[in-house]
Amino acid sequence: MAKMWVMFFTSLLLVSAMNFYAVIREPDLIDIDDIHEYPRETVKVEGVLTSYVIDPYGEQADRIDLQVREIEGHSMVEVRWLVDKDHPVPPVGTLVTVEGEVSEWNGRIWLASNGYGAIQCKQNGGGTGCMNIEYESLQLVEVAMNPSKWVNESIRVDGYLSESMNPDVAYHSLSLMDNPAYGNADHLLYMQIEGRPSDWVESGSHVEVTGWIQYDQRSLRYRLLVQALAVDVLNAGTTVLLDWDIDPQSLSYEVGKLVQIEASVETEESGWTLVGPNVGDRLCMLPSSSDLENVTVGMSTVWTGRLIWSTDESAICLDRGYDAEVRNPIRNSVDAIPLAEVASDPFRYVGSAFTFDGWVTGTISNDYPKGYVGDAETYFDRTTQLRIELIGGFEGYIEVGQSIRFNATVLWSESSGRVILEARSWTLGDLPYPSQLGWGDGYETWKWEIGNRVSIMGVVVMDDEGLQWIERSGTSERLCLLGDGTETSQQATAGEPIQWIGRLETSENFVENEMRFCLNVL
Repeated sequence: MAKMWVMFFTSLLLVSAMNFYAVIREPDLIDIDDIHEYPRETVKVEGVLTSYVIDPYGEQADRIDLQVREIEGHSMVEVRWLVDKDHPVPPVGTLVTVEGEVSEWNGRIWLASNGYGAIQCKQNGGGTGCMNIEYESLQLVEVAMNPSKWVNESIRVDGYLSESMNPDVAYHSLSLMDNPAYGNADHLLYMQIEGRPSDWVESGSHVEVTGWIQYDQRSLRYRLLVQALAVDVLNAGTTVLLDWDIDPQSLSYEVGKLVQIEASVETEESGWTLVGPNVGDRLCMLPSSSDLENVTVGMSTVWTGRLIWSTDESAICLDRGYDAEVRNPIRNSVDAIPLAEVASDPFRYVGSAFTFDGWVTGTISNDYPKGYVGDAETYFDRTTQLRIELIGGFEGYIEVGQSIRFNATVLWSESSGRVILEARSWTLGDLPYPSQLGWGDGYETWKWEIGNRVSIMGVVVMDDEGLQWIERSGTSERLCLLGDGTETSQQATAGEPIQWIGRLETSENFVENEMRFCLNVL
């Protein structure tokens, strides 16, 4: 019995000693990059205070959110400090030591710190004050505290990009953040960048940008206007790791970013597909030339590429280096002058004739043979658009999205201040498939297709006045049909809704004082 009591008191003493050690021991000092390896543990990090916001949600809460960056690096950590909101915050640029619990929720990681002693500034060698770093550029918090101070002035701001910058795009609309992760950022400055960067700049990249602060009255917010060459990349953003368990709709937020995903590959005549571990886990893949030579069916690995919206596939795809020249092969034909070259230096070409390749950006009719030609089939891929005038007659229409090779003289119109390509001979590509009209899209969507070839599914009926209409089955929605009168008999033969293809037009009903859409199938 005595031995049992000795064992009991010994175990009690050991438990007490362990609890006491857990209370008095100093938390481990870790690198900010390694914080994800310590979930639900209390740790310490050292860094530079770059941003903070007091009572972030305006709830009169005793909470201050801070952003702390590596002393000699670019990694950031968000700190949620539960302390009296009137408690003084160290100045921006102060070297601090932060103690807190590593918290994680929905993919976001931060340090939860409690009490006055959780954040301490690092003392100078003599202990006479806090060490700090003098930044050459402004931090976002400094702009946020008094934006009107910087209006209409050129400033240099430090931050992280919310989206990638594409070298093929001349205009970018994005945010400058005080944290590379959007969900952990405390300040976001709306930024408009004009011009093309020399190469891809990834989202999350640490940058310094020089631009002008302006107040946008229309959207009631401040914005930073920047030229692409004024974006100085200090550190490239990291690759985004995709997980098959995430909501597929959330993939749209990663479009344009460099990503990685673990999957096996399937190859079919219709295209390549990445397959995940669960039923239905599939992602479109655009293979590189190396993939075409080396990848085998069923091969499983971590695939790296850029997530894009593919107009050819009508889906989000992983672009493994699928060359833009392959997507738009007509752009750089051997004997054709790129439209972008003329746009960049028009007076070099004015007065001479050249061969051009492009796509018609809007339907051109034979009774008004003027329009525009671009260097890509779709609006989102297009970077250059020039005026074209076709000299000589042609029948029918040249459709929007139709490829065209033409010989034209480059002219300069002083009255309109623009380049005009006067074409006297041309060759058209295949007729593009018509745009699909949706019954529920409404006027605001349909008006952009006026004059274009479109298709719509419906049932043709004839009213008491002999007018033909395409109706949406089971509803009162209808579209007037202009044809040769045989369409109702075609409908009777089919006995089910038919896909009707024609040109979308408008007509006026003077009796009822209304304008209506019509599909002309003649």
